[in-house]
Amino acid sequence: MYDSKKLAEEREKWLAHSAGWQERKEEFKSDAGIPLKSLYTPLDVQDIDYLGEIGFPGMPPYARGVYPSMYRGRLWTIRMFSGFGTPEETNERWKMLYQEGETGFSAAVDSLTFAGVDPDDPVDWLEVEVGKEGVPLYSIRGVEVMVDGLPIDKMSVALVVEPLTSTAVTSMYFNVARKRGISMDNLRGTTQNDILTMTIGYVPWRSLKPDDLLKLACDLIEFCTARGEAPKWNPINFTTYNYREGGIDAVQEIALGMANAVAHIEEMLSRGWKVDDFVFRFAFHLAAHRNFFEEVAKYRAARKLWYRLMKERYKPEDPLSYQFRFHVQTAGSSLTAQQPMVNIIRTAYQALEASLGGCQSLHTNSFDEAVCLPGEESVRLAVRTQQLLQEETGIADVIDPLGGSYYVEALTEELEHRIWEYFEKIESEGGIVEALKSGWLYREMGKAFERRRRAVESGEEAVIGVNRYVVEEEPHPPFRTNPRAAEIEVERLTKLRAERDNQKVEKLKDELRRVCEKRENVMPVLMELTREGASTGEVTNIYREMWGLWDVPIMA
Repeated sequence: MYDSKKLAEEREKWLAHSAGWQERKEEFKSDAGIPLKSLYTPLDVQDIDYLGEIGFPGMPPYARGVYPSMYRGRLWTIRMFSGFGTPEETNERWKMLYQEGETGFSAAVDSLTFAGVDPDDPVDWLEVEVGKEGVPLYSIRGVEVMVDGLPIDKMSVALVVEPLTSTAVTSMYFNVARKRGISMDNLRGTTQNDILTMTIGYVPWRSLKPDDLLKLACDLIEFCTARGEAPKWNPINFTTYNYREGGIDAVQEIALGMANAVAHIEEMLSRGWKVDDFVFRFAFHLAAHRNFFEEVAKYRAARKLWYRLMKERYKPEDPLSYQFRFHVQTAGSSLTAQQPMVNIIRTAYQALEASLGGCQSLHTNSFDEAVCLPGEESVRLAVRTQQLLQEETGIADVIDPLGGSYYVEALTEELEHRIWEYFEKIESEGGIVEALKSGWLYREMGKAFERRRRAVESGEEAVIGVNRYVVEEEPHPPFRTNPRAAEIEVERLTKLRAERDNQKVEKLKDELRRVCEKRENVMPVLMELTREGASTGEVTNIYREMWGLWDVPIMA
């Protein structure tokens, strides 16, 4: 115990004593603009009710973690994001990573798979994008090859696709599992399926309107979870990481993720489901950025705010619905092409943030990602970074070891207030869908990007190798993808279309048009359609045909 009056007096003496000592800057702020004191004491947390606002792991408000034993019971999943060239090459990389100890796999897809366009689409420049920055998954045959020889009944696989293509690609994966005799009841994994990644995370091309993307996202949620077809599959992963990469701060990141989740909850409720029918399978994918303590506090605040949102607005009966479970990826936007080996250090510290913040799974970026697709040496080192944290450092031996820090607790509380305020600001714009349609979200992203650009260019934000400690160096040798990738994938599709029952495919495509017209759930017919060999582009072209394209208000 301490005498608060005596402590306040002693703090004033210390402040007077330190006033003559020069500091490096006139004002210190976190990356989110929160003013930082020079010292935090018990006085900064004296108004925090421990039981009501911090509590114990696995108990409300979950500030200290969603599970009672956290890493003392089970370590976080080492889940790496990988894919390139062709499904065959990605399969080889996955097998190597599986042998090296990776426990979760995330399929990075190429831009054509992401946009729902086949490689034989009549656009001249498409061939250069095939397999360039991810694995091409244009049909069930590509998915089969990607996981060939891998124990998908024992693995957790994430499909990094968005609502435009998530229903098609996920149905392909489900059909591959069924073909192997694996029950969908036991299939574990995640589909990213995030409308904000499809809109503000990347420049949309041939995309649908936000309302239609929301419908498709919720079709997958309804099919997997509410209807119970794939009860262990996470049908959506709100990937705030992708928004954060565009320049927004920690406050905006979590607020956007919460507002996005609310849009999906409201859509599912409008379909007649109860919140406990689906929310327990919502997953989140957060960033681990440069400001160490702010990121740790951000994770703690996010858990508290999700609990608050559920308790105040939706009142679930299932305790799982109150738990904010999340994957973390270290910040790709923090990596530099200059002095790329320094990225190893950046990634290690960001991984430490995520683990001290209580993540459920973690991806560590490879040091060469700012230069090229990661090579074998760099991805092995990225896996080793996590294994070292888990097995050599002792950080997993105590739950929430930074809990109780005057600074961390005060920062958690401040972030909690600021995130909720920004969340309410989004709500005042009509929610995520209306904020997209009006262009408000694009303006917010634009302002955030400009702030970060100016900070780096002015040197206010230090970046080693860019505006600090710049040296002359030899360029890092790039790892390049298969130059025949486009040819291989066109041949794969051509062969499939020659061998499939095209009459049956056309009949099922007409059924999909009928389902789209009536705005029914597309998943049952897609399970049949992709099993028969329909391509990703054929499916998404029907969506475009039936619902039209979106004129994105980027300049609004």
